[in-house]
Amino acid sequence: MSATLDKVEATPTANAPYLRFLAMSAHHALVTTLRRKRTILAGVVALLPVVIPLVLTVFTEGAFGREGNKIFVMLMEDIYVKALLPLLAMFFGIMLIGEDVESQTIPYLLTRPVPRSAMVLGRFASLLVIAAGLIVPGVFLTFAACTALGNFAFSGANLRLMLHYDGALLMGLLGYGAFCTWLGAFFKRPIITGVMALFFWQRLALYVPGLIDFFTIEKYVVALLPPLAEAREAPMLRTALAEYQKKLFLVGATKSAIALLVIASVLILLTVLVVRRREYSQAKAMES
Repeated sequence: MSATLDKVEATPTANAPYLRFLAMSAHHALVTTLRRKRTILAGVVALLPVVIPLVLTVFTEGAFGREGNKIFVMLMEDIYVKALLPLLAMFFGIMLIGEDVESQTIPYLLTRPVPRSAMVLGRFASLLVIAAGLIVPGVFLTFAACTALGNFAFSGANLRLMLHYDGALLMGLLGYGAFCTWLGAFFKRPIITGVMALFFWQRLALYVPGLIDFFTIEKYVVALLPPLAEAREAPMLRTALAEYQKKLFLVGATKSAIALLVIASVLILLTVLVVRRREYSQAKAMES
């Protein structure tokens, strides 16, 4: 392990403030993650939407090339909200605890005199910092690229629209990040489970009748999006016999924000409990 955790070991737990442990855990996870080549790959993926309006500016003529507002909204809601946000959360969240479990270094970590909750919260804080550091600049560069198209400029209203999307994405990052952190700590194959839950289950829940979509994180993230940015229609399921249009049950932005905070808090608490249980299992195995 790094010298940071060695310093923590040398400090008596009773005399060290909890926030100091949390900050050291966050710093260690932040430095370790930023040194990995996969973080560069994640940065490239986060900036891919910027290319789309630039390509449209060069190769598109006519009315479509003048719809900068629609292109920006489409990229935010179809690319960032539905694809990049859960993908980045999976990319960084699953490996926070799951990587130590796979590499079998988790028993060594659990022998350190660091509160388990501080270790988990510190790593989760590093996830939020890194993912937000990729999402926010990506949204701004996408916004700037869309201004090269028509009917979209650096006006106050458009900047507020961009900031609104930033806020919704960051709130969604709390929910998705906590969910993926729990996946990495609980499941043996968290990537497969994460793909099934975030990209299969959430898509399926949009079409299943009833209130099943309330058990998805995307439901609450979408509720935080600007209400008049673009008309959102109820999903249509086409079958060989008929077409079924799901009835949408709306939820307010305030309730959605509270729901995301509750989801994140509960999942982080569950992650802490999982880590503590693994410590007990290791100790029991050594005694036997």
